[in-house]
Amino acid sequence: MRRSLSIVIPARNEAGTIRECIAAAQRLRPLEIIVVANGCADGTAAIAAEMGCRVVAYDEPLGHDVGRAVGARAAKGEVLLFLDADMALPEEELREFVRPVVTGRADVAFNNMDALFTRKRRPHSTTVWRQVANAMIRRDDLGIDSLLSVPHAMTKDAAVRIGYATLANPIHAHLLAATSRFKLDRSRAVEVIARNRHRPEEHDAPPEGLSPSEERMIGDHLEALAAVWNDARGGFADGGRRRDIARRLHAGTMRLPVVSRPRHPSASMLYGGQSVSIIVPVQNEEATIAAVIREARKIEPTEIIVVANGSSDRTASIAIEEGATVLRFPERLGNDVGRAIGAMAATGDVLLFIDGDFAVPAAHLYRYAKAAASGIDLALNDLNHYLDIRFPYNIVTASKYAVNLALNRKPLGVGSFIAVPHAVHRRAADRIGRLEFLSPVKAQVKGLLLGCSAACVMRTDVDRMNRIRPEEHFAAKGHPPAVERILGDHAEGIAYLTSTAGPRGLFGRHARNLSIAKL
Repeated sequence: MRRSLSIVIPARNEAGTIRECIAAAQRLRPLEIIVVANGCADGTAAIAAEMGCRVVAYDEPLGHDVGRAVGARAAKGEVLLFLDADMALPEEELREFVRPVVTGRADVAFNNMDALFTRKRRPHSTTVWRQVANAMIRRDDLGIDSLLSVPHAMTKDAAVRIGYATLANPIHAHLLAATSRFKLDRSRAVEVIARNRHRPEEHDAPPEGLSPSEERMIGDHLEALAAVWNDARGGFADGGRRRDIARRLHAGTMRLPVVSRPRHPSASMLYGGQSVSIIVPVQNEEATIAAVIREARKIEPTEIIVVANGSSDRTASIAIEEGATVLRFPERLGNDVGRAIGAMAATGDVLLFIDGDFAVPAAHLYRYAKAAASGIDLALNDLNHYLDIRFPYNIVTASKYAVNLALNRKPLGVGSFIAVPHAVHRRAADRIGRLEFLSPVKAQVKGLLLGCSAACVMRTDVDRMNRIRPEEHFAAKGHPPAVERILGDHAEGIAYLTSTAGPRGLFGRHARNLSIAKL
């Protein structure tokens, strides 16, 4: 079977390249070439008409991707191939690219971007967001492939089912295509990065900031995820967190189960008279808890709060012997619930969070506590070396980076409440709310949206110290439970961002004329 082909080319002031683009497209012998000329002040529309194209013209600019929606709606062919007007792609590459769709083997064809995904250099912000968006719909197999890239192709029927207006946000269209029962093809790679034109007004970014095109595309990803998710965690598991217990404690309907509260000095001259509370959630950590507490005591905290939960060994007893404040729960609380409860119990000016399964050197702990005492609201572990040594990114690394990019905090890199050690000043914890620490990414997003200061303080290589837990860190199929939970935490943080700041987060619509797309 061979299906008829319509080629859609949105264009604005592309007189310098449109002729070559059309000429390459004509060699495919399509049913029609539709050029959506919008806001053109040059000869783009005239050249397209002269070359026999069907021209759909608008006096005003439609904004990015609206032309694709307009062209798709106007198309008569059974297959739609979308190109850009600022680059001419070789006819033989286009022919092979569109072949699976015109022969009926596929409903949607993506440009395979694996070469960009796996290359050994720090990826562009939108590459990171492509990876995260696919992971958030459980399509990690797609890598960074997306309808954001040209060329892409789909049947007319697929365009109808996705919705013509939806094509104005290519990420939303992509997520719908990738989660529908369409036959997808990603067998062809067409080089477009080297051929793409640099537009300073779109692609140049301020120091440590994002360019207009980055803001637009990250906003597209946020808006698309907000539209397709059915719950705040994107369908990812919560890891058995006992949020109910934390809520009861916070509401005062349950008392803190304090089994030991020794007296400690209220402050230390190390922190200009401010006090430090160190919070350590533990479960069966009798082999390490003594060393953790002894190292922590060296930085002169006012208290070390050990939240023992679900332990069947001597963890709590050892913590009591070492002089810690111990809160004991017979049940397992799940990740981060102990941190939230410890934050509720803490009395210090600085809250320093660590884990009970490895001892972090006191010199490191001091740096986090001192940073928070000296004015940094959120003092984070600097693990940004991962951005330059692991390719492609582990999805946890990519998710951490993606959230900070969405908050327009690119310099934070992968700085995250997911990683210990980190410290929070009481003034920030009060604004965020202790209960929010149940979901670490949401707490971080909320803090940054509230204007809290944040910095990656130093590198503490916790991966080398951390204990491997096979039941958490490995899976025969799909994501390991720990990754499943962490992806849900990032989904929760992203959902909080879009529900608080709007579906596009901090980034506006960039003058898209969506009313035209919906006609």
